[in-house]
Amino acid sequence: MTIVHKTMTGAMLVIAASCAFSHSTAAQRPTTSEARMSHAHPSAQQLAIPGSMRAEHEEIHEALERATQAAGRVGEAARALAKVLQPHFEREEQIALPPLGLLAPLARGEFSRDMLEVLPMTDSLRSELPGMLKEHTAIRAATARLEQVAREERDAPATRLAERLALHAQSEEQLFYPAAVLVGEIVRARSGATPATGRGFGFE
Repeated sequence: MTIVHKTMTGAMLVIAASCAFSHSTAAQRPTTSEARMSHAHPSAQQLAIPGSMRAEHEEIHEALERATQAAGRVGEAARALAKVLQPHFEREEQIALPPLGLLAPLARGEFSRDMLEVLPMTDSLRSELPGMLKEHTAIRAATARLEQVAREERDAPATRLAERLALHAQSEEQLFYPAAVLVGEIVRARSGATPATGRGFGFE
């Protein structure tokens, strides 16, 4: 998690600077940028969930699945957590994580009209963000319950899962969601499209 935090923190600084630059230069783009734009085409891979994030989701899902099969209170708490977590993960993988595949090309100053395909995702994320953050409240409560029970039952794997999931949710709120929204803003600024509405809520 520490490596993920450092990587995404650096990415956030880069993309924030790029966003400011994009807004200030949307009306005038130098010839070199135009040339770069004409040759930069995001592949399906770039619009996909970054491999490290997909792997983390899969690892959490697998660990939670094992915990749900445990007997007694640990299994009960794990099943309650899975009930609130699974639909949340599914929606994240639809609208919140794929935009992050454009972080690297955008940081390199690249742009193509194909990148506009990301805007429905980032606009949906912005619109649904308050609800997704409310879901995090329920997920945190269920995670805390699992951690408490797992510690009492001396279930080390379930305890580690709860600790990891708590950090994962914090990373999403502080890094992944804001970065995904900024991806949309940078793409919109570089394209000259109309800015999205509903700015300024959700992030602390």
